[in-house]
Amino acid sequence: MYTSIELISLIISIIATTIISSISFYGYIKVESKTLLKEGVAFLLITLGLLSNFLMPYAGFYFEAVGFLVIGLEHIKELKEDIAPLIIIPYVAGGTVAMFFSLYAGIETLIYYQKTRRIINLLVGAGLILVSLSIFVQIIYYYSAIGYIIQAIGYVIMLSALVH
Repeated sequence: MYTSIELISLIISIIATTIISSISFYGYIKVESKTLLKEGVAFLLITLGLLSNFLMPYAGFYFEAVGFLVIGLEHIKELKEDIAPLIIIPYVAGGTVAMFFSLYAGIETLIYYQKTRRIINLLVGAGLILVSLSIFVQIIYYYSAIGYIIQAIGYVIMLSALVH
């Protein structure tokens, strides 16, 4: 079903998102930040989506879509501006929804970076954009190895932001 490159990239993505989720939950326990709790939940959903690829590949996109939506909406709240979110939920396959929300979360994070100039926000935004690109590649080329490689790189960049 999977080539060795796809499998390794998927496992790297699962490990990276699991670590991001764990660190976020740990941070929530330590400082009681609701933002960290939401990030932990978002990456837990993303991890579940990645894990479900082993059972039903396209079903995983729905978990990922909700996770990315949580991340995007959190940044809107943090901006504290009266901007209307540009969320139009397309009534199409889960992959398109996941791609849309990960792209949306990436753009919101990069906008947030413009306000804060924190390298962490830049890394997370870049990682989310790469994940969105990986979902697009996976949809177009039916789970090609390049899609999984891009996905793994995106999640590792987001993980590096936490380690940074």
